[in-house]
Amino acid sequence: MTSTKKTPIEIEIDCNGVAFADKWSKEIAANIVALTGEPALLKSYRRITAVQAIKVALLKKYSAGSAEFFYEAHNDIITSHVCASFGAWRTSLQTLRSAIENALCAIYFRDHPIELERWNRGEYKTNFQDLCKYCETHPKLIEAEKKLKVIDALRAEYSTLSKAVHSSAKNFRMSDAAGKILMWSTERPKLGMWGTRHTLVVQGIVLLMSMLESPQLVGTMNSPVRSQLFFAISTEKRKALKEALGITVSAP
Repeated sequence: MTSTKKTPIEIEIDCNGVAFADKWSKEIAANIVALTGEPALLKSYRRITAVQAIKVALLKKYSAGSAEFFYEAHNDIITSHVCASFGAWRTSLQTLRSAIENALCAIYFRDHPIELERWNRGEYKTNFQDLCKYCETHPKLIEAEKKLKVIDALRAEYSTLSKAVHSSAKNFRMSDAAGKILMWSTERPKLGMWGTRHTLVVQGIVLLMSMLESPQLVGTMNSPVRSQLFFAISTEKRKALKEALGITVSAP
C-alpha cells in the first residue's frame, strides 16, 4: 500500500500555498473595494447590456452551434470586466481579444454549417485574417462597412490586444525587470487603458452584429435593443449607422 504521508518539504510547500491563497484572495477583495464605482467600470457594465440585448433578441437565425460562439464572446466581455474590477489588466485584455475572435466566428459559422460540423469534430480551424476578409465581403455588410469601417477597427484592436496576449510590449507586462510578481494593480492609468480597449472592442462587435441584423433594427423594430445599443456606440458611429442602414439609436 502506497504511503500518503507528506514529506517535510511537501508540508512546507503546502503551508506556503495556503498562505499564498489567503494573501491573494485578500488582495482581490481590497482591490474590488478600491475600484468599485470607478466611471470606467460603470460605463463598461452599461456597454455589456448592449451585448446582452443582442444575445437575447437578434440571434434567431443562428444555429445553436454558431450562436454559442457569440455567447462565448459575451462571456469574454463579462470576464474582461470582472478581471478589470480587481485590476488584473493583462488577463482582462486577453479576454477582449478572444471576444473579437468568437464574435467573428459566430458570423462565419452561421453561414457555414458544414465547416461548423467539421470544427465540432476537430477537423477545421479558423484564421483571424480570413474571418475579417469574409466579413468585409459579406453581401449584408459590404456596403455599410464602407461607411462604418468596423473590420478595420477590430483588426487594429486585435493587433493591440495580441501584444497583451504575448506580452510583446512592456506596457502590457505585469511583472517588472527584477522579476517581481504583480498579478493586479489599482493604478488608474491602467484602468483607463483597459477602458479604451473595452470601449472599442465592444463597439466593434455591437456595430458588426447591428449591421448584419439590420432588418431586425430598422424603423420601430426592437426598440428596447436599440436603446441599449446607445451605451456601446459613439455619437459618430450612431450617425453613420443611421445613414448607412436606417438604424436609429437614441438615448434610452
